[in-house]
Amino acid sequence: MQDGAETDIFYVCSTETSDWINAQGDTMHFADMNRPEHLEALYSEMRGVDSLICPESCNFYAPYYNQATIEGLLRDTIFFRPRCAKATKEVKRAFAYYMRYFNHGRRFVLVGYSQGAYAVVELLKGLTAEQAERMVAAYVIGYKVTKEDLSYPFIRTAKGACDTGVTICYNSVASVEAAIPVLSGSTAVGINPVNWQTDATHATYLYDFAGACDTLTATLDTLTHLTLISGYNGVCPQVPFCGREGNYHCLEIPLYYRFLKENIALRIASENSL
Repeated sequence: MQDGAETDIFYVCSTETSDWINAQGDTMHFADMNRPEHLEALYSEMRGVDSLICPESCNFYAPYYNQATIEGLLRDTIFFRPRCAKATKEVKRAFAYYMRYFNHGRRFVLVGYSQGAYAVVELLKGLTAEQAERMVAAYVIGYKVTKEDLSYPFIRTAKGACDTGVTICYNSVASVEAAIPVLSGSTAVGINPVNWQTDATHATYLYDFAGACDTLTATLDTLTHLTLISGYNGVCPQVPFCGREGNYHCLEIPLYYRFLKENIALRIASENSL
């Protein structure tokens, strides 16, 4: 983390842990932060996200938590919500600790990816009015925001590139048929993470991550609120157990890292100007 900046990013990691066997021979469906390999997996994601999307003007905080495993969530998706909810209890405690001992009244940005995005939606539901006043924006990456979620007073849909106090949500696919229901089905919120518009205006850009050099076009499907990506020719890791060809869930941050970093900085600057 950086220290001494005026604005914080509070980031919640995606699923980085697989099922494992404990000393009694039981299959475990949650990470154990006492295990070095589980700790390192989350730390690796934290470092990567900090370097990719955290503006230099921000402090970066991210909690370790005993997250649900990949198999525990996706081998049988009936357990997705209850296991995410159990893991999110730890995130809520970590956020409360951060607010009490580390935030010191600063403005903050919430960011979560996949299982971490589920946690961010739950954090938004429990914000106090004072916390909501200081929240610059919340980024729900690779997960859904439902109509029911929008009934909570501090989940307000982003309308553009620089509004503040809002929730930004996106899910990327080659076609609507490639959507994964448990992650993005029935999402009521979507924004194009390249041009930050909520209509179907195309945005063409150069994708230059990890040696790739593709010209991509991002278009928001205004019926499903999914971001349609065309022009991608690289390898796309598949979500275990429920992945679909043309689903870009595993690339949600690499596809847009430059735009995310710029947009976080823009929303902070917009908040400063108020």
